[in-house]
Amino acid sequence: MKNKNQKLMLALILLLFVTIFTPLKLTMAEAGKSVAINLAASPLSFDPLYAMIDAEKILLANLHEGLVVWDQGVIAPGMAAKWYISADAKTYTFHLKDAYWSNGDRITAQDFELSWKRILDAEMETAASTLLAVIKNAQLYREGKLPRGEEVGVKALDQRVLQVVLEEPCSYFLNLLTFPAFLPIHGKYLQEKNMNYAPGYCSNGPFRIKELETGNYGLLTANEHYRGERGNIAEIKVTFLQAKTGNTLFSAGMVDLVEDPPFSMFGEYTDWLVQVPTMGTGFLYLNTQRPPLNNVLFRKALSLAINRDILVAKTLGYAGVPSTGLIPHGMADSKSGSDFRQVGGDLIGLADGKKSLELLYQAGYPNEDGYPELDILVVDSLVPLEMAKTIAEMWEINLGLKTKVKAVSYDQFLELATTGRFYTARQGWTGDYPDPMTFFRLFQSQAPENFSAYQNSEYDYWLSFAERSMDSINRYEIYHLMEERLLSDLPVIPLYFSVKPYLVSGKLTGLTYTPQGYPLFKKARKE
Repeated sequence: MKNKNQKLMLALILLLFVTIFTPLKLTMAEAGKSVAINLAASPLSFDPLYAMIDAEKILLANLHEGLVVWDQGVIAPGMAAKWYISADAKTYTFHLKDAYWSNGDRITAQDFELSWKRILDAEMETAASTLLAVIKNAQLYREGKLPRGEEVGVKALDQRVLQVVLEEPCSYFLNLLTFPAFLPIHGKYLQEKNMNYAPGYCSNGPFRIKELETGNYGLLTANEHYRGERGNIAEIKVTFLQAKTGNTLFSAGMVDLVEDPPFSMFGEYTDWLVQVPTMGTGFLYLNTQRPPLNNVLFRKALSLAINRDILVAKTLGYAGVPSTGLIPHGMADSKSGSDFRQVGGDLIGLADGKKSLELLYQAGYPNEDGYPELDILVVDSLVPLEMAKTIAEMWEINLGLKTKVKAVSYDQFLELATTGRFYTARQGWTGDYPDPMTFFRLFQSQAPENFSAYQNSEYDYWLSFAERSMDSINRYEIYHLMEERLLSDLPVIPLYFSVKPYLVSGKLTGLTYTPQGYPLFKKARKE
């Protein structure tokens, strides 16, 4: 009976899929191929400033293109054909390609200028404005305090030339431009807040929206006005079905890519499983101003007592990998195409209960009677809570430490963390741009996110120098020193690197991914 019901369910799912897409057939180029994908949620916004869920960001990544793109670890031309950097490293001059929107309108430097100034409009209420703070007068403009005669440092010199002036040299500025908020939007949307799809929606990337029924399906087709490199994909059929249903369609060969397949079903699909780095690291903040965590030996004992392999397998499955440092995979190093994490190697090592206990003794706690009771502050959500409980169990087994898991709302978490009312706090960070600086800034002495209250003047100096250094070899040498210093002083215990799982058909090749882990189909090919 069970097998009969499963076969009936499969038949109904396949019928649904065929019913959805049969009316959407279109004439494709002779070499064009059709790809079908299933996303885990339906998009609510097509505004680069307000896209929150991964499904929205996946679609935007294939519909739009910025001045530059992240191409397998290297900054490459996007809408900009070339750019020049002034001798003082404060002025960037971008020369645009002869490019067009999907409706045939020419893409101009004014499109970029006005799109970026839209981010700075105080009424837009977007956190992305902080990323533009490196641009001259951007913060004053947003606050309405720009002096008479002054201008924001982004200006279209003519239709094809965009000039950007910075407050100070910013070594990672080009990397910053890969963030979705820097994507251009067509002029007719500039006055909209949180724009959504409507017929006539304009994009400038390799694909355009042909049809979209929110909550049901979408159809992207090749943008005939896009002149960048292409594979042979002419259309992308998109469904927004539950992940389990997506797996069923994948098994039947009806879809070529499934976003976030269920962990419980991975065993059946390991040959097609792809885990993509997302520039994310999960970690524990340690309150370095609160005894006994003001003792670095005590902090190191806590770190060594955590078995990250077990932690990840139990709580994240294929959505994470054990951390080997603070900086995750997917960040570039000084050599073109190299990976910072691979160059830096493993700075954490394996769990060692015996050594962790020895460190605890050296820290001044030779017997369990004198052990303090710690806490792990955590946002009250399923995975973070399970992770905190697992860590507490490991500390008790390996060190004899009693630890209270303190689950609170996100607002309460921020209040307690910023005021130092915790011992340890489970948190994570996903980089805004593919440069290690996005992590190192967290531990600058005065940084608002420095919940560990870490203070190191040498580290602060290195950070300030690296921010302004345009010598990439020297800068990345400093980056590695900074990471080594952090993991020696240990104001933070890295736990895992975030990855985004997909099921990808063997017939689909040439996929690349954004720094945030979203698939790009422009160079993809299907057999």
